[in-house]
Amino acid sequence: MPGAAVFASSWSFAVAGDDRTNVHPKVGAPDQTGINRQVAKKLLRDIKRAKPDFLLFTGDLVCGENTNIPTKIVDQFCAWTNLAAMTVPRLAVYPIRGNHETYGDATGACWLKIFKPGLDAKNVSYLPGEEGFSYSFPAPGHPESLLIALDQFMPGRVHRVNLGALENVLKQATTNHVKHIFVFSHEMAFTCTSHPDSENMAAFPVERDQFVQLLERFGVEYFFAGHDHAYDWMAITHPQWPTNYVLNQIVAGTAGAPFYPDQTYFGNHHGYKLTRLDHKQNTYGYLLVRIEDDTDDPAKAVTVTFKSVRP
Repeated sequence: MPGAAVFASSWSFAVAGDDRTNVHPKVGAPDQTGINRQVAKKLLRDIKRAKPDFLLFTGDLVCGENTNIPTKIVDQFCAWTNLAAMTVPRLAVYPIRGNHETYGDATGACWLKIFKPGLDAKNVSYLPGEEGFSYSFPAPGHPESLLIALDQFMPGRVHRVNLGALENVLKQATTNHVKHIFVFSHEMAFTCTSHPDSENMAAFPVERDQFVQLLERFGVEYFFAGHDHAYDWMAITHPQWPTNYVLNQIVAGTAGAPFYPDQTYFGNHHGYKLTRLDHKQNTYGYLLVRIEDDTDDPAKAVTVTFKSVRP
């Protein structure tokens, strides 16, 4: 058809998270924008050179209001959107809230004011009752891939996601014959580096288990998160799951926030087997996810690479 857009069968998207500034008094004055702009700029420039189709940002964009950062949260949000607009002006960015986005904005009103218009313009589909916070969208030009962003900080549901709404999205994806489903949020399902069970989805283990069981039921193979300031690739399996199924939890909270020490996979695993496939400490970077639409080889269909960025 004349004038029809032509999309490559090989394409990619980037995943990054946690570029907030360090407010610890021993490291000097924090960046008053709430962002580690020195690292964030370099990371965004590196992502731009990689030419992904879009960027998923897994939260903690800013530090939030703090005794060492008097800048209001709405102004920190504006600083972040301005930084992205100046550094990667033509790159579509899909953000999700982290816990630091609630520091000074507990209701999410400032988040909605700054970020919802951009999401509206991208025609994302919101989860009912979570407009501006949780959403899904088909990859532009690649409808066989679906991205799902899940907010974990709705009032009365901290550390949890809307399981009923998620199930409905996954059912619709099955009806639409979606081939690849990628889920992202801020907190991980299983402790992997430093945050204890009480500070991620493991704080509510029954609902956490229902979440990962939903992903297994609908064949979701990749769950991206941040929160821990390290890179960690965890393979999750369970004795009751098919032997050929693995859920990959890939954490990359490495966009500029202060690094956390590695305490490995401590916590209550509830019968799940957690295997570390890759890990990096004290390294800034992002994930580059490449999809090959035309291949029938599962090993080549999706590849994920951690790209280091020098400070």
